[in-house]
Amino acid sequence: MMVKIEGNVRVITKDMTLYGSHIEYNLVTGSAKIKNARILNSEFNLVATELLRISPTEYLAKDAEFTTCKDCTESWSIYGRTIRLKLGDTVQIRHGLFKVKGANVIYLPYVALPILTKRKSGLLFSNISNRVGEGLAFEQPVFIALDESKDMTVSPTFWAKRGYGGDLQYRQRFRDLSWFEFNSRQLNDSIYVPAQSNVTPSGQNFFRYFAEAETHQQWTSNFKSHVRFTGARDLDVIRDNPLYTDPKTISSDMGLHAHTDYRRDLFSLTAEADYMRNQLYGDPLEFDRSYVQVLPRVGLSSTPYSLVQSKTPMFQHITMGLDGSFTRFRQVDRQDSVNIRNADRLSLQPYLMWHYFTWGPVSLKSRYVLDQQVYKFVDPTEPGYGKSAGLMQTEVAFTMDKIFGLSYEEKIPIKYISMRDLEKLRQNKEQGLAPLKKTEKVNPLVGSLPTFASELSKENIIQVRQSYRHSQEYKFIHHYIANQDEYGNRRFDQQVRAGQQGWFDYEDAIRANEFQSGAPAIRNIIPPQNTVELQWNNTLIRKTPKTFNYLEDDKFLRDNFNYSKMGYFNVSQGYLLNAPETNDLRQKLTRLYVTTGYVTDKWSTNLAESYFHYGNENIFTASLTRKFESINIFSNYSYNSFKPNSTNALSFGGQVRPVDVLGLAMVKSLDLEANRAVRTVYSVDFMPNNNCWIFNLNYLQSIVGSRTSMNIMFNFGDDRFDRYRTDYFAAKRL
Repeated sequence: MMVKIEGNVRVITKDMTLYGSHIEYNLVTGSAKIKNARILNSEFNLVATELLRISPTEYLAKDAEFTTCKDCTESWSIYGRTIRLKLGDTVQIRHGLFKVKGANVIYLPYVALPILTKRKSGLLFSNISNRVGEGLAFEQPVFIALDESKDMTVSPTFWAKRGYGGDLQYRQRFRDLSWFEFNSRQLNDSIYVPAQSNVTPSGQNFFRYFAEAETHQQWTSNFKSHVRFTGARDLDVIRDNPLYTDPKTISSDMGLHAHTDYRRDLFSLTAEADYMRNQLYGDPLEFDRSYVQVLPRVGLSSTPYSLVQSKTPMFQHITMGLDGSFTRFRQVDRQDSVNIRNADRLSLQPYLMWHYFTWGPVSLKSRYVLDQQVYKFVDPTEPGYGKSAGLMQTEVAFTMDKIFGLSYEEKIPIKYISMRDLEKLRQNKEQGLAPLKKTEKVNPLVGSLPTFASELSKENIIQVRQSYRHSQEYKFIHHYIANQDEYGNRRFDQQVRAGQQGWFDYEDAIRANEFQSGAPAIRNIIPPQNTVELQWNNTLIRKTPKTFNYLEDDKFLRDNFNYSKMGYFNVSQGYLLNAPETNDLRQKLTRLYVTTGYVTDKWSTNLAESYFHYGNENIFTASLTRKFESINIFSNYSYNSFKPNSTNALSFGGQVRPVDVLGLAMVKSLDLEANRAVRTVYSVDFMPNNNCWIFNLNYLQSIVGSRTSMNIMFNFGDDRFDRYRTDYFAAKRL
């Protein structure tokens, strides 16, 4: 039975509202034909000269336009000769014409766009970038949804001067916390010549690739494994493709890394292996055969086992445990080194922790570790080597706290609050001092209303009070080497005593001399021979009542609070008890270590200074972040005066949103030692108020070249687009 309706027709369903000037509806099959149709949905708009209803969830439109813009349909749209719409799935457009502000931009023979959360194969939006000296690059990604747990993205790319190539990504999810991902870039490069940086055609094509494969498997709740591989034909591919390779390169080498972990209540067992290619090598096509590989490393750690636990002074708590590992170090070329680089190492560190007593604010405890390593070398002419050290640390601590204020919620009747007090509460809320708790959901209005005005409609105002705790801790720590011994191979003994260049890793260090060489973190170690350390540690903690929901709990918890660390200030100074007799106090003092930081809703600052008295050397780091209403600035500074690895680096930047539709960002990294810029990034985001699309333009300048890239993000109803626009300062753009 067919029903015909003429005039202004409107059909309302749970999924959409449909308008038309003429409708023919079949009461038996449910099919319909609508002329001059328009579909309004929370996710999209569609206008068509003719619309066929095939099923309750599927429509076919002819000569139609589709857009996700709801406030301004002319912002962007796609015209299609035919558009097949599947509610809750995708919209498929054939012979499409992409329009911006009504102007034709590009022809799309076929495109599939998601209108909800289900994935669908189809073309993704093109990416266009430019690099100075190399011209434009055009990339056209194609997304292929293999099934619910697997997908693939193929991105054929044309680089104006370098030639043709593309990217490939494959992803698969096996189960919870178990997945596999593969990424690769291939390029038949017409410019590249190994070990050169020319930007003119070389006269021949050179095939290049970069690949990354990573998988994580959670076999059981106690057993997991992780494998990661990165590889390239030439090392210069990192230099020539920084936007692609930088996020996938995490160290100065590339290759295979595998790790597995098995945990039980009493112990944990780990195993890992590396076969890596050194990137800091002169020939970009060759493998550094002198690079030391870890094949493999097996570690065992026990849970601290309680021997004694009582209330008897001097015997309140005694625990013991063990950490150990076995590692094989190997070189591909065993002859290409002046040092011994092929060895098997067994490392054991049994420990004993003795808590003598806690008497009011005073506590006394000790820790003893027997640190020992045994080496066996592959070369049969080299005798073995071993070393051990008994490290003793005794600590006396005095702790005191002071609490300011009381943390609670107070319900105040509105009739007892004057307009002046209400305005003061609003100002305190903006400053983060005493916020008013939000008890109702805010509607997504255009613009905003004064906060205090909405409070006038309530019978009560909930005032949140916060309290603060300042904790001070004074520590007197004695570091002592009870015994130390090195025996065996004299050549290897001189090698590990020479410093970090002779080590396989930090476990090779002679414990008495470890603090004299290595990274800044190692230099901050207190000399363990016979040294006393004084520490003064300060912590400021804020206590705030948790948000209470009567519909969820219907009862109060005893400790219903949130705690946050707002600030800290710590000082540490060591004094050598066995220093040679001298009138120079600097020879008896170890490093002075000072750290401080403060965090609020708008401020974040951290400082760390290590000053070494005798050599007048220092290591300093600082970071600062400040948020304003429309500006966010940040900076990081690091300085290390130790030669030959001295550093003096500064990075700074900021984000500015002068108006709602425009965002500007910049970050710059400087090498002050060499007096040059290492990396500079500029970013511009244009975000129209129609909430339909975002235009992003980036410019990157580094020591290896410059690159310009642009991207257009469209609103397909996903959370990523909303977060990018509404929380501008939180989204990562640089």
